[in-house]
This record gives sequence, C-alpha cells and structure tokens, in this order.
Amino acid sequence: MTHRSWLPIAALGLWIWAAAPLRAGSVLDLLPSGDLSGAPGEALGWGFSISNDANYIEISGAFFCTGVVNYPSSCGSPLLGAFEDYISNFNDIIVGNPTGTDPATVSQLFNITAQTGIGSFTIDPGAGIGTDSGEIVLSYFVWDLDPNDDDAIKLDNGGVQYMWATASVDVVPEPATAGMLGGALLIMALVGKWCAGAGRETVAHCRRPLK
Repeated sequence: MTHRSWLPIAALGLWIWAAAPLRAGSVLDLLPSGDLSGAPGEALGWGFSISNDANYIEISGAFFCTGVVNYPSSCGSPLLGAFEDYISNFNDIIVGNPTGTDPATVSQLFNITAQTGIGSFTIDPGAGIGTDSGEIVLSYFVWDLDPNDDDAIKLDNGGVQYMWATASVDVVPEPATAGMLGGALLIMALVGKWCAGAGRETVAHCRRPLK
C-alpha cells in the first residue's frame, strides 16, 4: 500500500477520534420494568432512570414505537391504545456527567397525577386481549455544560440523538369479566360432573338439546 493510500484511512480515523467526545454515553432503564399489563380503558405508564458518562444531555421527547424500530425512519404506532409523552409536555430533564456538579443519574417514577416519568399508555376501552411490543425511544441533545449555562455549547450542532429501551403492553381481561368467565366455567364443570354421575335417563336428559 502506498503512502498516499493511507491518507484517506488516517483522515477517517482522525474524524472518528474527534467526533467521539461529542457523543454522550447514556443508558436508559425503565421503572419498574418495560413490561406493563392492564385492562381495557386503564392508563399505565413508565418511570425511568437515565445515567450519563460524558458531557451533558437534555432529554427533549419520548416515543413508544412498535414493530421494527429504527427511529425516526421507522416508528410504528401502538394498535391497542395511545401513548402520551410527558417529557416534552411537562418536564425539562437534564443529566450531567460524573465530573460535574449536576447529577449524572436522574430517576423519576411514573405518576399519572403529577405526570412524571416518561409517559402514559391508555389502553383502548374496546381493545381485545393482545400485546403492543416495541421500544421506548428518547430524543436528546448533547451539551458541553448545563444547557441553562449562558456559555453552554450544543455539541451536536442542533442534531438529535436517541436511546432505546424495550417495552410492551399486555391487554388482559377486566377483573369483573374474568370473574364472570371463571364462574361460568365453574358452573359448566359442575353440571358436567353431575350429568356424568347421574342415571341413564338423566344423562339422556342432560344431552337433550334445549328448545
């Protein structure tokens, strides 16, 4: 390989080395976990814990994407309900770095009244039993200092970066519906047991179709 052929590779390596400090090493954990379950009409939600190990990040919004996720080019909408983003509507979440004075880990529990956490998922009242599976996606900007500092510089030049966490919502029968179904099955089982233990005439009567 000639000396000149090394130049593009060296230039690429230098670009990668220079760009690396601009990216924040952030980790998103959903609280208590990514998997929720509820009945039709119920509102559920996710809390979060975000840790950061470089620069400052400013969380700007949240999305619940289903299917094969490659946000923003692909972000399927939930089929069984609707997601409401609390972060862009109600919160200004800034996560510092381990060497700064601002917390490098920020956590919030989901609270539908205070509207804290990532957001809520309201299951359709008419939703059938099923699952919406996908990922929670957070968009964020990277800063060299606290964004509220007058000297802060946005290191990604206005671009938005993303972090992901897997999530799913399971729709289960309402407790009253489940109880009625269980009661009906119990009655059917008792009737079947009584018919099976009865005499021949009674068994024939049990099998006779209703008019």
